Amino acid sequence: MTPPMADRHLLVSVGAALAALTAGVVAVVAGAPALGVVAGAAGVVAGAAGAALAAQVRSGEERLDAAQHDVQRLHRELDAVAAILEEEATRRASGPEGPPEALAGEHAFDETTGLFDERYFAVLVQQQVAAARRSLRPVSVVLFEVDGLADADEGTHRQALAVIGDVVRRTLRESDAACRVGDLVVGAILEDTPEAGAVWAAERVRGTLLASPVGDALTVSAGVACYPTHALGAAELVSQAGRALDEARAQGSDRVEVAPDA
Repeated sequence: MTPPMADRHLLVSVGAALAALTAGVVAVVAGAPALGVVAGAAGVVAGAAGAALAAQVRSGEERLDAAQHDVQRLHRELDAVAAILEEEATRRASGPEGPPEALAGEHAFDETTGLFDERYFAVLVQQQVAAARRSLRPVSVVLFEVDGLADADEGTHRQALAVIGDVVRRTLRESDAACRVGDLVVGAILEDTPEAGAVWAAERVRGTLLASPVGDALTVSAGVACYPTHALGAAELVSQAGRALDEARAQGSDRVEVAPDA
């Protein structure tokens, strides 16, 4: 099996350094200037390999830090949605259920994506899960996250989210709903949709984006969770979709992953 690039750099560096030391000792003992030149060349190779190794290690550490930062940000955003879901569940327990249009009139749309905001998302997930429980039908949640833009500037975020919002609106069914639920996250609620249908819908969004004029520069990862396969409550359904999105990101960008069965 071929060793990783960092290991190869390390082997070259150590080997060249040993060769330089050996050649230098022999040159001194034998009084051979040519061996001294060889020792110097080997030392240069060792230094170059060491520098390459150090650069690769730094690059890997930076990528790891960026990935950890992305995961922490996603978890904060999902925690905020979970808090809203809990608040909505408490409100429903203390009063009659109202239509989501009332809340939509209060909060309107997210200006960047043209989608509803996370509070509307919380209301709609609660209502759809309750309706699915009564009618014994499935409902799915898909969380889409724009890949690789965590450290980009705000203007780039707005442009990317505007594209994602447009693609989601054009791709999903009229009966589906989509909302912006975080800095770079869009959540979709798919009515009467089992796991296979939700995966197909997520792949359609991903494929539509790839086929767009910005498809070579802008991709999304997605996490899918379905009631009742993956969760029996609204908050847990969103949490499971978040875990699936985490797995998609861990496996690489531009992927769709499904939550494990409950």
